[in-house]
Amino acid sequence: MRFSDLNKPRSEPAAEPKKPARAAPAPAAEKPAPAPEAAEAVEPLPQRPAPAPEHSERAEAVKKHAAAYTLASREPRGAPPEPQRPFRELDAQAKEVYGRVLTQAGELLSAINQPYTEKYEAILQTCGLAAEVLKTNNVLLNYTRYSSAEDYLRAHTANTTIIALAMGTALNLDHQELRLLGFCAMAHDIGMTEYSDLYTRETRLTEEEFAAITLHTESGVAKLDRIVDLDYKIKDRAKRIIFQTHERIDGSGYPDRLSSEAIDPLAQLIGIADVYEAMTHPRAWREPLDSPDVIKELIEKEGRGFTAKTVKALISAVSIYPPGSIVLLSTGEIGRVLKVNRGSLTRPLVETLLDPDFAQINPEIVDLLEHPLTSIERPVAMSELRARNPKFAIKVELGRWWTDW
Repeated sequence: MRFSDLNKPRSEPAAEPKKPARAAPAPAAEKPAPAPEAAEAVEPLPQRPAPAPEHSERAEAVKKHAAAYTLASREPRGAPPEPQRPFRELDAQAKEVYGRVLTQAGELLSAINQPYTEKYEAILQTCGLAAEVLKTNNVLLNYTRYSSAEDYLRAHTANTTIIALAMGTALNLDHQELRLLGFCAMAHDIGMTEYSDLYTRETRLTEEEFAAITLHTESGVAKLDRIVDLDYKIKDRAKRIIFQTHERIDGSGYPDRLSSEAIDPLAQLIGIADVYEAMTHPRAWREPLDSPDVIKELIEKEGRGFTAKTVKALISAVSIYPPGSIVLLSTGEIGRVLKVNRGSLTRPLVETLLDPDFAQINPEIVDLLEHPLTSIERPVAMSELRARNPKFAIKVELGRWWTDW
């Protein structure tokens, strides 16, 4: 089943053209503002044949959860819609802020190996900026698809921080909790700097090596004492959060195999952001997984590794088709998700890249909220992209690496 089929009536399939024309955007004056209760509903589309069996598992998981995932930032009833900023402007701001977060992550990972450092206030300032930008410009999440070639830990730290902050924003965390979440996300892997010979290994770790690298949580907690300007009022909780980042509610995590309420809620948010980021990015010994598949897996494991609230916060932040996802549109074109539209899981801002035959075309940015007859049919796996257009697949893969322009 396709995600776009979730709310379609189940009656006789209607004939469908091979590539329907994209509907022109409705004039702003004629389009009433949606009521908050219906903000996540998928507009009904022309009836289609019964869903293909291979998509049934994904669709069932999404159908079970779609109504539960709501964004905290949704406009209140009767509020006038915010003026839309051009994507180019949003992208320029997002790129600048991502560069600052990435720089801050690199500086922290380098400075933490010194006897002492003053990084707390600088981290708060950078994370505060990212959190503020995310409230009005979640194109910043599009940049979390990048990796850093010289050392994956730098981009991993920056990406995890931004994803965690987006989740905290979706949950409407208060100012102090959001600040603490950002700091702990930025510092969650500082203990890894002692295990660079293991995390840069080009082969999968043995059980003994994995057991050794799990000690990075204790190393990280100890290194917090080197940050001399860290607010003493939150130091103990910050240590607890960082120590518990890899704990899981079913007791399967480490280092203490804690479960349920024993794990700090902020540790859960950072933990799922850490897992999602790691699974969707390459490592020396494996390729990245497609982000829609990672979301599906996390939904299916809801209530085991992470609480339902934590999983819903991630979906609220990145949606079912996270930024960077390659998707097949109902027009037959292949596009890439650029921006999550708040209040909609399945109608993001998309850039078309390939025609129905997987041949490259001039890119066009399409807001699916403004084009009700165009929808996402399904994700397109990188394996399919490699088979249909190898040159373009290589271009996409090379585009994952951040370059300091």
